[in-house]
Amino acid sequence: MTKKIGFPAIRNFGNDPRDFIPDLFRFMDRYDCEFYLEKGYGERLGYTEADYTAASHKVHFVSREEAFDKDIVMILKNPEPEDLEMLRDGCVYFSMLHYATRPKVCEVLTRKNIKALAMDHVVDDKGLRMFVDYFGTAFNACKAGVDALKETYPDFYSTERGPIKALVMGVGGVGQNAIRSLEILSDREFLGKPQFGILPIICTRTITAHPDVFDDIIRESLLVVDATQRRDETVYVMTNDQIGMLPDEAVIVDICADRYDFSVDPPLVKGMEGTLTGNTEHFIITPDDPRYDDIPPVVSTKNRRVTVSSNAWPGMDVMRSCQVYFELMKNYVGLIVDKGYDELTEDSDNLFERGLYRSTLTYFNEHHK
Repeated sequence: MTKKIGFPAIRNFGNDPRDFIPDLFRFMDRYDCEFYLEKGYGERLGYTEADYTAASHKVHFVSREEAFDKDIVMILKNPEPEDLEMLRDGCVYFSMLHYATRPKVCEVLTRKNIKALAMDHVVDDKGLRMFVDYFGTAFNACKAGVDALKETYPDFYSTERGPIKALVMGVGGVGQNAIRSLEILSDREFLGKPQFGILPIICTRTITAHPDVFDDIIRESLLVVDATQRRDETVYVMTNDQIGMLPDEAVIVDICADRYDFSVDPPLVKGMEGTLTGNTEHFIITPDDPRYDDIPPVVSTKNRRVTVSSNAWPGMDVMRSCQVYFELMKNYVGLIVDKGYDELTEDSDNLFERGLYRSTLTYFNEHHK
């Protein structure tokens, strides 16, 4: 039976321009399916409808509502819950879903009996993410942070200062790539020159949980990189009082870009108390940003520093990101089209199928509640 697959465009996340490139539809042309792309799909990347129809004669351009109302729907970044209402009840849905921090999304998916597959929950047999661009995420964030620090820190290029200390919280895939990114950025600025470079200071939970030690590190840090993956999203890693200990010139690099959610009890909070989440259009957040007024008063925003934050860091290098995600998609689209959802199994001899099975909302509910 020919599957009808919808491809809506990203319309939130600061108008993130990333759509799947024509190469994906050329690759998927081998499967028994038809493609229904939202009108205007790919235009922000410089592609035309002719580019997509040349890749596959199965491509059709339809309204946004029609793109959502299909047997299978694929979109890189998950839209807001109200857009998810357009999904056909019982359809297969493949996107970045972030189950743990998006209870409203999970409510819609459950109520509409959506067969959800979360790109960010595709993990291998050791629990490591497989559908992810760690380096693109970390490097773009750290570059934005270093660029901002050049503006806030007058001694950035001084030969009289010591090393630029960068506090990195979290040493998972994102944190490790943040450290690598800081090395690359430090080399670009200072290698072979008389100035000291950037000195990453790695703080794991065994350090952040001890204020008597952690506070001293905070006071000396000119960059703070939040690359944490918290087990409990209701607890801050760094309080607003601790943010106040940072030098005035310090820059916060918010890689996680978590949200506040006070619709649940206890509420979900960002890793650093009183910070804002940005997007690709507004990723430099100054202390006088008017959006601080939108944060509920129960969250302290008294202490503020220049912050770089985006809910789509890979999208800061658009074409590279689109190519990376095209390569990743090739591992999963055949499984989704041919096996669907109900036949996926964790006992498969196919690594990608095992990972895809672990991305289901059903699996998440069984293992994370």
